[in-house]
Amino acid sequence: MLYATCIGCNDFVGIPAIVSLANRSRLPGRAFHCISFDVNGPPHTLASNTGFRLWRSATSGWVVAGAALLSGVPLFLAMPPWCDVTLYQMAARNVLNGGVHYRDIFDTNLPGFVWAMTAFKAVFGWNYEALRAVDMCVIGVSVAVLCGWVRRCGGTAQSVAWLVASVSLFYPFTSEFSHIQRDPWMLLPAAVAARLRLKRVVSEQPTPPALLEGFLWGVAVWLKPHVIFPAFAVWAVSAVFLGRREPRRKVVGDLAMLVTGGLIAGASGVVWLVASGAWPHFLDVFLNWNPAYLSDSGSVSGRFGIVFTCQRPWGLVQYAAIPLAILALWEARVWSRTPGDPAKVPRPEWWYLPADSERVASTRALLAALYLGWLAQAVLLQKAFDYVHVPLLFLGFAVVATHRWCFGFAYLAWFVVVGVLVNVAETYPAVAPAIRDLDPANPRVQFEKHPLADMNIVKLWPRAWREGGSPELRDKLGQYTDIHCGTQWRELNAVADFLRKVEPGIGPGELNCWHDSTHPLYLMLDVDPATRYMHYGTVFGIKEPGTLPPGERSKREQIADAVRTSRQKYVVSDLLRTNWDRTAPYQPRSWRDGDPLPVWLPENERQKFPWNQPVVFRSGRYVVHKIDTTKPLGTIRVPDWDNLDQLATFGPNE
Repeated sequence: MLYATCIGCNDFVGIPAIVSLANRSRLPGRAFHCISFDVNGPPHTLASNTGFRLWRSATSGWVVAGAALLSGVPLFLAMPPWCDVTLYQMAARNVLNGGVHYRDIFDTNLPGFVWAMTAFKAVFGWNYEALRAVDMCVIGVSVAVLCGWVRRCGGTAQSVAWLVASVSLFYPFTSEFSHIQRDPWMLLPAAVAARLRLKRVVSEQPTPPALLEGFLWGVAVWLKPHVIFPAFAVWAVSAVFLGRREPRRKVVGDLAMLVTGGLIAGASGVVWLVASGAWPHFLDVFLNWNPAYLSDSGSVSGRFGIVFTCQRPWGLVQYAAIPLAILALWEARVWSRTPGDPAKVPRPEWWYLPADSERVASTRALLAALYLGWLAQAVLLQKAFDYVHVPLLFLGFAVVATHRWCFGFAYLAWFVVVGVLVNVAETYPAVAPAIRDLDPANPRVQFEKHPLADMNIVKLWPRAWREGGSPELRDKLGQYTDIHCGTQWRELNAVADFLRKVEPGIGPGELNCWHDSTHPLYLMLDVDPATRYMHYGTVFGIKEPGTLPPGERSKREQIADAVRTSRQKYVVSDLLRTNWDRTAPYQPRSWRDGDPLPVWLPENERQKFPWNQPVVFRSGRYVVHKIDTTKPLGTIRVPDWDNLDQLATFGPNE
């Protein structure tokens, strides 16, 4: 067996043949001398190398990160907001106007994000560009905290630089569905709290009580209670390490302070709920609505599979992050309260870099606990939405970077190669079939252009600086503007112009935005919604847990009653909520003279609300109905999305 060591980089490998060890040098471009030796013979020189490796250069990583941010941030700021953002903004508007949360705006979540939106509104108003800038700052600080952690784990300047490059290539260019969401924002207080826990574990000096750390975890809980999983995982691993040098009573006291900090944050929120009058409505939502809402999340195995396919191809990094995190716990000997050297991990050197001290092993183990705890809550508790996986990806990036993997370069190379191939296919149709044959057709990868390789996107960069989020730019930059929960801004802006001119003008509670993509109209016109429900499709989809007690109305009946008794005068609907074909509202064959509704809308559906109300205006896929007060509203419901192909067969009450 031939072994090798690299003088100047302190690496040692046992491999049958020597491959390029330049890639293991801790300093890019640094000269080193490789010496090999046989266990039965004298050492002998193999090679000297002073070559430059792009993927082992911190400078290259920072250049890529800077270029991606310079190119992407203006486009990011001009992208449209998602319908969830509108919901939270409407909730904040309601609170600032003296309303009661949960009573006036229905929300299945804890109010932490509403508080954040309220604070933002007080400073910036409803400026979407400013809100997106705040979102980018929240993500940037979270990533900075993780980068500092990676360095403490033994990560190099190169791996940190390429980690930042990865985030810069990913987050500004992912869809609006993932931006300004609770899960990515929840990472910030959670990461800071976990870093305080790290300081408590590895510091040889006395550290402050865990009160602040617990408070930060409590703040994260108000954004989403699922964060209790990673919080417990981090504490449990830290308790093992603390127990190696401190008496049990001190470890228990540390936990008591941690819990106390969390209770202070929790009590502060409860005080607000009680003082604002929201407490009974909060209990109603969480006791009577949320159990059924959360039960419809799919199988655990299916949600685990989405860990690798969501945000493709970025999810591929989880294949490395999960085993590396598990091995980090093994190496730190989390089963033992006895101090000692890190456990040996069978591994090829290029894959798993061993910890050189118990301190480094403990630092890695805490990061692994945070990551695996986050993975557990994402898989076991959450719906498989894109934004749920954003902080999980950041944590996966950090876990992999601790082993000096400059994985961002591999993603960059993939985007460059695919971008060139797809652009060539679009420019030269003759070679397009051959290039399409190269598509791996794998759900974990994406044979599509990165936005920076799409000239239709890149050429909007100067306009993004000048115009910000104009309706036209939002339509061009949004990735989900052609689905029922994504807004077509130019078309909706025409609806807003029409409604501003109606006589008499629209007052509070007189507008009902029936589908998700129409919600921005409330903010455009500065009016209260007709009912407390905004995401009608979501609330109508909440199934009853079982047989209702005698005399108790179903949730669907409660929603329908609220619509019937509202002051609504106008209803705005979205035709895409009735058809899986995204192009259907724009096809000439969908329309016939004298019919304000498309030909593919079944007759029985036309007899149901809101389609049975007179149409007074249409802009693209959006239809404005004026309520006819002389006749009943009929069946009020939103059909299940999965059954849209069966609309023609539904009965009068379905």
